[in-house]
Amino acid sequence: MTGRSIYLIDIEGVLVVDKRYEPVPGAVAWLRDLDARGIRWRLVSNNTTHTPDDLVAALARAGFAVSAEHLVGALGTGAAMLRERGWRDIGWLGHGGLVGWLGDQGLRPVAPDAPDCDAVVLGVGPDLELGDLDRALRWLKRGAALMCLHRNRFWLDEAGRARLGPGSLAAALTTAVPGAPVVTAGKPEPAVYRAALDSLGGSAAEALFISDDPFTDLAGARRLGMATVLVLSGKYPDASVLDELPVDQRPDRVIARADQL
Repeated sequence: MTGRSIYLIDIEGVLVVDKRYEPVPGAVAWLRDLDARGIRWRLVSNNTTHTPDDLVAALARAGFAVSAEHLVGALGTGAAMLRERGWRDIGWLGHGGLVGWLGDQGLRPVAPDAPDCDAVVLGVGPDLELGDLDRALRWLKRGAALMCLHRNRFWLDEAGRARLGPGSLAAALTTAVPGAPVVTAGKPEPAVYRAALDSLGGSAAEALFISDDPFTDLAGARRLGMATVLVLSGKYPDASVLDELPVDQRPDRVIARADQL
């Protein structure tokens, strides 16, 4: 892990506590200190509840000195991938507050009663119900592709409660429609990591990835050759979760909070 001059940093569980966006103790000063130490950094987020501008604003309110250039996310990566594939008419299963932003990106969220769409897009949807998945199933059976904005198994809401994430929803839908084409925009797939590295002109060999999720974030980073650190300030309060992973897939280091790095 020595000599890593680039830090790629998850947001929720590392810098802030779940969807409350209250800072993890020590995180504000730690992030500020990276610049003083000459470490280049990016925030690499699977957030699909905030627009990029809203996410930067939420972090600023929590005390973090961040700007739009620091942020690389599954949401923006996913919108670009949808446009590249010509999948403009989308069945949106995510946060209702993002519908306008999606339209600004040249995408067209279809009405719930639309007979079909180009792609079903899965994000974090606090108000999703079983009927929404049934509707997505019908679209997939009529030939729609499936985009999973990220593969997180679960996320923590404002009350710290675990909620099913897009990765779990995608698993259910692909079990029902095994032949549906599936594209993932965010972690653990390579595109979002590479976008972050490209924005810094760096390589995976220079990078350290810091996250509270060993199954998506850190697993994807390891496959690309990055060093990895698991923090226990988010989804998992202790390191026993690593028992689910083979030894060669576990992070290089486990710490309580990022400021201990």
